[in-house]
Amino acid sequence: MRTNRTVLPLLVLPLALAVLVGCAAGSPPETTAHDAGAAWAYEGDGAPEHWGDLAGEYRACASGEQQSPIDLPAPRGGAALDLVGSGPVRGITADNGHTVQFTADDGATTAIAGADLDLVQVHFHAGSEHTTAGEASAAEFHFVHADERGALTVVGVLAERGAHNPAYDDLVAGATAGAGRASTVDVEAMLPAERSFATYQGSLTTPPCTEGVRWIVLERAVELGADQLGDLEAAHVGNARPVQPLGDRTVRHAL
Repeated sequence: MRTNRTVLPLLVLPLALAVLVGCAAGSPPETTAHDAGAAWAYEGDGAPEHWGDLAGEYRACASGEQQSPIDLPAPRGGAALDLVGSGPVRGITADNGHTVQFTADDGATTAIAGADLDLVQVHFHAGSEHTTAGEASAAEFHFVHADERGALTVVGVLAERGAHNPAYDDLVAGATAGAGRASTVDVEAMLPAERSFATYQGSLTTPPCTEGVRWIVLERAVELGADQLGDLEAAHVGNARPVQPLGDRTVRHAL
């Protein structure tokens, strides 16, 4: 990244997206006072339906009108996403209590539609957060990017049970490591061969549910082996926010 990025997980980002450029990268996510003061979860008193009441800065979780995830239309097979990765990216994979997250070292970029964006982190949800025509996938991976102003673009990749996928081995290994470990990911290698997509304006899918996030969700799922999905689910399962109303937004198939 052009300036050092924070190692705070997306799941606890404060309202100002500018915090994505701050602390030194390379160490695993850490617990913050923000975490301790307003605990949230996927069940019980801290479940998604209560997020908006847990803290003032979480109000958008209940009152926002452009919330994520959403139910996406059935695949239509339109234009392919114009995405070029920078090749293998090094970083640290660690469990932040809500998911297993890869935090990229500085300098990792992805070109999307010709615009260079900084790869910030990659994390997963099991099952998926976005649904397609009402159906959830086995898992979903979020490739979080930021531009120079800190505005976020998240590329969502759905995953289904199938053949073992070596491109995900290093990330999945982080789910079983028990502590932060050095890892390498290759964004392009982790995407499906067919890259038609749906895009819309949404939000973070976890508190504080900040809006203004550009979502690009690939229509075709990748396959992961039963062993790979099993390792992810053993670390976190059911860590998915329910779909939110689309409202007056439009889901498009072009950037």
